[in-house]
Amino acid sequence: MDPFTQAIHADKVIDDGVDVAPPIRPSTTFLEDTGRRYRRTSHATTERFEAVLGALEGGHAVCYSTGMAAAAAAINYFRPKQIALPPVYHGVRMLVESHVEDGDLVLSEVDDLGEGDMEWIETPSNPKCLVTDIAAAASRNRERGVLTLVDSTFATPVLMHPLALGADIVMHSVTKAIGGHSDAHAGALIVADQLVADGLATRRNHTGAVPGSLDIWLALRGIRTLPLRVQRATATAMRLAQWAHANGIMTYYPGLESHPNHDVAVRQMSGFGSMMSIDVDTEERASRVVSGVELFTNATSLGGVESLIEHRLMSDPSVDPGLIRISVGLEDADDLIADLERAIANV
Repeated sequence: MDPFTQAIHADKVIDDGVDVAPPIRPSTTFLEDTGRRYRRTSHATTERFEAVLGALEGGHAVCYSTGMAAAAAAINYFRPKQIALPPVYHGVRMLVESHVEDGDLVLSEVDDLGEGDMEWIETPSNPKCLVTDIAAAASRNRERGVLTLVDSTFATPVLMHPLALGADIVMHSVTKAIGGHSDAHAGALIVADQLVADGLATRRNHTGAVPGSLDIWLALRGIRTLPLRVQRATATAMRLAQWAHANGIMTYYPGLESHPNHDVAVRQMSGFGSMMSIDVDTEERASRVVSGVELFTNATSLGGVESLIEHRLMSDPSVDPGLIRISVGLEDADDLIADLERAIANV
C-alpha cells in the first residue's frame, strides 16, 4: 500500500468509534470489562499511532514519551555489553557515556563487537548528514550475532526502510518530522518481531515512559501528512543545497554528488530528506548568519513546517565552529534561498 494511503488508513482497525477524526483522550483510567484498565498499559490513540508508524516502517512500533526515552529503552531492553557508536546525535552519545561511566556498557569499535552487542547507526547522521550502508552493516553484524539499530529520524519512514535493509531495530524521534509541527514530544522503536514489540511494550509499562495524551494525539495528526510534507521539504532542501554548493559554500547534503557516500544514499533512500548543513568557516560568521535571516527561525530541533537554522556549536560543542544546521520546512524554495543569500552576503 502506498505511504500516502497508509498514513491515513493504517489505524482504522484500532478504534470502531463514531469519530472520523480520533478524539483527544485525556482519561487515565477506563471502565472495567471494556478491554482497557489504565492509560499506562493501554491507550487507543497511542495504539492508533503505533499502527500507522508500524505500517509505514514495515514492522511493529512501540511509542515512548520522547526520542531519548526510546533510545534509553533500546539500551535497557536489549542490554548489550558493548556498543559501537559512529557519529550520532550528541544526546545519544551522552546517554551511552552515562552507561559507560556506570560500568554497565563498554564503548567499542565495530570490529570488536560480539554476540548480543549493538551497533548504533544514525543515517543520515546529525549534523553533517553522513550516510551509512545499512545493508552492509546489518549483514556483517548478523554473522556475529550483533544487533543493528538504525536511528532513521532524518530519513523518516517515507524515504528509507531500515528493517527491509536488514536492521533489527529502527528508532525515531517522533518529536521531529513525524510529528512535524514542533508541538509534540514522542519517540518510537520499530522491530520486525511482534514478540519483541510486546516485550518492549511490557517494559515501557514498567518504566512509565509513555507519551502524554495530547502529545500522541498531535503526533497522530502529524503523521497523516508526513508523506506530503517530506516530499515538499525534500525538494526544497535539494534546491537550497544545490544553490549553496554552486556558490562555493561547504554544503553537507546526501543529494549532492559531492557528498560522501552519495551513491549509498541513492541506493537505500527514495529521497534525501529535509536536513542539511553548511560551513561558513568561523564561529563569528556562523553567529552572524543565523542572526541575520528573516524567514528562517533561529532555533534548535528539526522537522517542523517552519524552516529552522541553528549555529550548531551552541548545542553540540564537538562540531566545527562555523557549522550551521538547517531544517528545511514548507516555505517557497526561492524565498528561502533569497533569505539565506542576504544573510551570508551581510557577513
